[in-house]
Amino acid sequence: MNKVYQRSILLPPDYTPRSVRAQLQAWRIPKKWIHFLRIERAVQVNGGYRSMHEMMRAGETVTLQFRNVEAAAQDYPGTEASRLSLCHDDPDVLVVDKPAGEKMHPNQVGEGGTLMNDAASYLRAQGAAAEMVHRLDQATSGAVLIAKNPLVVPLLNRQLAVKALHREYLAVVPATPVLPDQGHFTGPILHSPTDVRRRVVDEKNGQAADTEFRVLARSPRGQLLLLTLHSGRTHQIRVHLAHAGLPILGDPLYGPDADHVPADGMLLHAWRLTWETPLGFGRQTAVAPVPERFYATGFFPM
Repeated sequence: MNKVYQRSILLPPDYTPRSVRAQLQAWRIPKKWIHFLRIERAVQVNGGYRSMHEMMRAGETVTLQFRNVEAAAQDYPGTEASRLSLCHDDPDVLVVDKPAGEKMHPNQVGEGGTLMNDAASYLRAQGAAAEMVHRLDQATSGAVLIAKNPLVVPLLNRQLAVKALHREYLAVVPATPVLPDQGHFTGPILHSPTDVRRRVVDEKNGQAADTEFRVLARSPRGQLLLLTLHSGRTHQIRVHLAHAGLPILGDPLYGPDADHVPADGMLLHAWRLTWETPLGFGRQTAVAPVPERFYATGFFPM
């Protein structure tokens, strides 16, 4: 028998009246789940069933029962001691600060020592699961969002798909060529035909990609950038910057010279995540502190 997930949500005082169906869609609940909520009469408002076309209003309590949630097949062996650095922790979502150089997840059965192994150990002690929503490259540090239960995974995945989950990065690149104060890199991205590890910009055959940038500071030593992903291609930021002649300082794959690689990692950091509260209202934000390896650039105080 599938586990039943029940949620009760109080509609806030500033809630704009809308139909049950419209609200379920606004919560990004999958169409299949909405179908089951309807046929099972599993939507109650103030303790009584309310059909999909009926309105809901401020101050009412909505109770949903989900009986058809497919559990994700993510099972990570735990570690003896969690090494997690936490940025945010609530009943549905965990955000952790991944160190540069740590693998995101196991690639083989039984493999350990990755971020998801650590997260699984930490959450198992809470009686929760570790469900991966997005990834960071091994060489990249910073904020990673992890779902704690299968119920919120598709809701967060949908946020990624419609760009409601915002991912902002900090990077340091060479001082030249000089970038405009802000703009977008939009080169389509494809696997490199000569190196399976790399991606390249290919205007004809690549997949659409959009990286927004803003220059936060400049010095003779480099340019400090704030970058926002509007798509999620592998190595997207690294590829776009390298293609522009501005490989991230310390990039071990797209950088021009190993002599410029800092011993403690490349200067790319997933700084801030912002997402919609699953089955709730408003937005949440988590920030991963700027790591020490950025201090030598002079852009941040010691």
